[in-house]
Amino acid sequence: MTPIKKIIIVGLLSSMSLLLAADSKSHLGHIITSWPSAPMGMSLLDTALKEAKIVHLHIKLAQSQEQDLAWIKLHIRRSKHALDGSQSEQGGLGYGVIKASLLVAEHMKLATSASDASINIKLHSERIILGVNNTVRIARQMLVICDQVADTADIDRATVYVNQLSLLARALLIGQDANNDGEISAFDNESGLNFSAEQLRFTDEAEGLIKSVNFK
Repeated sequence: MTPIKKIIIVGLLSSMSLLLAADSKSHLGHIITSWPSAPMGMSLLDTALKEAKIVHLHIKLAQSQEQDLAWIKLHIRRSKHALDGSQSEQGGLGYGVIKASLLVAEHMKLATSASDASINIKLHSERIILGVNNTVRIARQMLVICDQVADTADIDRATVYVNQLSLLARALLIGQDANNDGEISAFDNESGLNFSAEQLRFTDEAEGLIKSVNFK
């Protein structure tokens, strides 16, 4: 093994050790206060919420001129950018709903497994993780439909796709009634980002990290 490779491996192991060694409140802080790699150092949850709202905005803009295919495709590309953060397209923050949501789940798991994790953190963690994982699942459904919009030359088909995206964009935040029982349940893989934000507020207030947080 070359010296450079050894340095890289040691650096990665050190970073992983620091991440795992962090106390539970540090991980909660990354979720609700600040995460270094997020746009403008925002929290992971705030990043996910803002990207989700950008997705919704551009889908609404796409619907505003339903007979202009070029217009529709432009704003659906921008919605896709806010979902996955991978394109050099204007419209999102460059991070993506999916990445931010997955990191919320990761840091919530780390907070729960930390040696100093309280009963409060453990009590709410499952619901928080369910909500963001549902969000990721919905966002990935949306990416498939965004690609279908990009590939079609049929304005009527594009309009159908955009209407589907509009429903799913709402579900990113509020969740979706997947089993058609008239309710959105936290334990039926139906909740969304808003539910995770609410559960995080309960958790962080109980931990004394915040007096009140209103994620909107």
